[in-house]
Parts: sequence; C-alpha cells; structure tokens
Amino acid sequence: MRDDGPVKDIGRGGVLVGMIGSLLTACGLGRRSDVTAVQDALRGAVEALPEHLAGKVQFQDSAHAGTTISGVLVLAGQDRVQLEQSLLVVLETVSGTYDEQSGVRTAFVRIEAHPEGDRDTRATTAGVLPPSSDANVTTEDLAARFGG
Repeated sequence: MRDDGPVKDIGRGGVLVGMIGSLLTACGLGRRSDVTAVQDALRGAVEALPEHLAGKVQFQDSAHAGTTISGVLVLAGQDRVQLEQSLLVVLETVSGTYDEQSGVRTAFVRIEAHPEGDRDTRATTAGVLPPSSDANVTTEDLAARFGG
C-alpha cells in the first residue's frame, strides 16, 4: 500500500477550501460587487444632477479596506444651507442608484461637498445625515432616510 503522506492531505484540504468557497458564493457571501459597474452607475447618476458642478464619486469594495462610497464634490449653493440641500439631493441619488446595483453590500458613505470657489465652506455626509450607529453613515442609513 502506498502512502502519499502530506501531499494527499494538502489535496484534501484544497478540495475542502474550494467547496467552502463555492458554498459561500452560492449563498451570496464572499462575493464582491462589480466595482467598475457600480462606480460608473454612481458617477453617472450624480454627475447628471444639476447640483453637481465638479468632482467624482469613488466606489471601493475590497476585502481589506471594506466597502466605501466617497468623494469630494463641488456642488451648487451659495451658503451652507444651500450646499447641504445639494448634498442631500446627491445622497438620495446615491442611495437609489446603489440599491439598484447587484451584489452590493452595506457601504460606508463619506462624501464631502464644497461650493464653487470656496474650499473653506463644506458639508459632509455625517453633518447632514447623522449615522444611526458609530461614526459612519452607511448605505443602510441612506435607505432609511430616503426610503430605499
């Protein structure tokens, strides 16, 4: 009788890991979104808004850094109140667009807005929409606020 020793054990371990990975993927776990498609959808929706003047929304979904929607945008508004209203429109658009994407998980939302020509005045996601827990606003917070 032949003894394959550790080689045979490694083969079995690899098969087991592969099976577990397949099961997790089938259940929707361990799966990541199509980052390019989600980012393009978010950018297109936000940049189509009349409130958007400049800047880009970024989308990141990685095992190490987590899932984040971020960006520094220049939005319409002459004062803080108008700027915050513009940011709320952007956040509502982000919420609706994100909900339409497949394979997405809860993401942190960290968008900062400035009026044109004024980098000192700013509005942030957490400033216009307090997070439900912790210090970070999530896509779940957006959905709760905007009915997504």
